[in-house]
Amino acid sequence: MQQAESFPLEAIPPRVRRAIIREFQGRWPTVQEVAQISDRHWLATPDIGPLALEKIRSILQSQSRRNDNSPPQLIDAEVLDRLEAIQEELRRIQCTLDTRISQTLRKGPRAKTEVNVQMTSARPPD
Repeated sequence: MQQAESFPLEAIPPRVRRAIIREFQGRWPTVQEVAQISDRHWLATPDIGPLALEKIRSILQSQSRRNDNSPPQLIDAEVLDRLEAIQEELRRIQCTLDTRISQTLRKGPRAKTEVNVQMTSARPPD
């Protein structure tokens, strides 16, 4: 949600609009300013009842979603597809490692030492 974005007063009934403008001493508030006021405070404000508060919160949520830069939510099928692709990649890596280890073990004790040295040097520092 952008801080300087004006709250869309035109989206609410005139009575509630006047109450919000009164709350901000006659000026048009930003989305962030309206969002910072607690529900308790709004409900104590004349002309703001539960339905008006619900409308204000609804507008704030839609503004937040509209300005949200987070990636879109994945549906279950997309998540499962990604999981299966990752699992398949993991199986290929495991197969490659198993093949290399078995080839190294067949070469004898000197090859084992070389593999241990290679694996140790490939590890990131602690």
